[in-house]
Amino acid sequence: MLRFAFHTLRFSGLLFLAACLLGRPVIAQVPAPDEETYRIAKQLNCPTCAGRNLADCPTETCAQWKAEIKAQLDTGKSAQEVLDYFQARFGPTVLQEPPKAGVTAPLWAAPVGAALIFLLAAGAAMWRAARRGESANVAAADAAEDPFVAALEAEVRRDG
Repeated sequence: MLRFAFHTLRFSGLLFLAACLLGRPVIAQVPAPDEETYRIAKQLNCPTCAGRNLADCPTETCAQWKAEIKAQLDTGKSAQEVLDYFQARFGPTVLQEPPKAGVTAPLWAAPVGAALIFLLAAGAAMWRAARRGESANVAAADAAEDPFVAALEAEVRRDG
């Protein structure tokens, strides 16, 4: 009896291994959303998952929002009208990319302004360093004409 069980296990193990190697995994067939719905959903944030776009989120709420997008597109609304609808209903935080006008305009201008301030500060620092270098050269030239320095250098050369 033990021998029969061993052969059965070995045979079922071989069948399982063959199924894994030869068979393809079964993947649930999710209907593909139309391209325009997907493109619009990529521009919206998921209402329940922080930092995730609507198109890639599998939650029920996102499925409802995608159905709403599709329904609005089917009635003839443009992509911008659909985005405007969601923004009017849920505020500007629903958009993946904040609008470039209104309250969020400074957010778009801040990096450019910061870069300009950095470049100006770096230029001023380099200009000051160059001016300090010129004054050091002038001080060295003055020191070479100083009779005390000349006498000290002559004495060091004699002793050395």
